[in-house]
Amino acid sequence: MADGTQVQLVIFELQGELYAVEAARVQEIVTRQPETRVPHTPGYVVGIINLRGRVVPTVDLLRRFSLGDGTTTATQVVVVELRGNLVGFIVDLVTEVLNVPLGKMEPPPETVVSGPVRSVSAILELGEGRLASVLDLDLAFSLEEMQQEEALQARLP
Repeated sequence: MADGTQVQLVIFELQGELYAVEAARVQEIVTRQPETRVPHTPGYVVGIINLRGRVVPTVDLLRRFSLGDGTTTATQVVVVELRGNLVGFIVDLVTEVLNVPLGKMEPPPETVVSGPVRSVSAILELGEGRLASVLDLDLAFSLEEMQQEEALQARLP
């Protein structure tokens, strides 16, 4: 890619840590509403919400990445497109949307991203000592997991 190439990122906070996803994947950002719990879903799926007539599963990213439970402080839902489906990520707060030169992002250290879930594609330096982990949604949520979520949505009325 040429120097100066940029990507637009949505930056959000989860229990004091910053994360980012590509803005092109974000459909909308909404205030968190009560979820309806559904039995036999993965532990990181908090429930489902009705978003203007569409059933959308909501995911606790902290649980997904084994970083704790963020459902108590979260106030917003970032609705993203993931393999043709909408999924809501429960976050504390969306802080900003930035156009970022690719040169400001560095690959994560190998020791940080080793393991079965390789979800961080880059580390973004935001200035003033602040770093954000840029999430690769396709790596973070396997095709098998998405098929399970599709099956769940198909069972709902």
